[in-house]
Amino acid sequence: MFSRRIDDDLELRPVDERLAEELTGLVRRDLAHLRPWMPWATERYSVEDAREFIRRQLRQYAEDMGFATLIFFRGRVAGSIGYNNIDWSNRKTDIGYWLGADFQGRGLMTRSCRALVEHAFKELRLNRVEIYCAVENVRSRRIPERLGFTQEGTHRQAEWVHDHFKDLVSYSMLAREWKSQNEK
Repeated sequence: MFSRRIDDDLELRPVDERLAEELTGLVRRDLAHLRPWMPWATERYSVEDAREFIRRQLRQYAEDMGFATLIFFRGRVAGSIGYNNIDWSNRKTDIGYWLGADFQGRGLMTRSCRALVEHAFKELRLNRVEIYCAVENVRSRRIPERLGFTQEGTHRQAEWVHDHFKDLVSYSMLAREWKSQNEK
């Protein structure tokens, strides 16, 4: 399973059921921060929900269709990032992520996302990486923008979050663009 040490403080590790309680604690602590953007962030989020997320990611990895990692900052679970789906026939994937409130503003997600984009192009030999963000989620949108992704458009009412639809903005990066931008 994918893992990557990014620097002394930051590491991406495979999901692990033994971390379900720590993951649940982070989600429950940051519910007000996550709830506006994440359909799964509810008052009922439980250790069993975290375990099911982990099991689902392990199945997805076993089927070679994507995976999620846990983001560790200084040894603590800080969030999650992964490939929501790998479309092998079209050689593309989309990256999803979330980060606990206390861990924002340190560049953790930008560095984590860069590692997954790099992995997608260099090791998996994919051609396209996509990221979808809620139009109003400015912090999330800054990640693909910082990494030089192209904003492609808005998908109207594309995601149901609790009691209403959200518009999503789509970003993409092509392998040749990534290579050109990172050779400089």
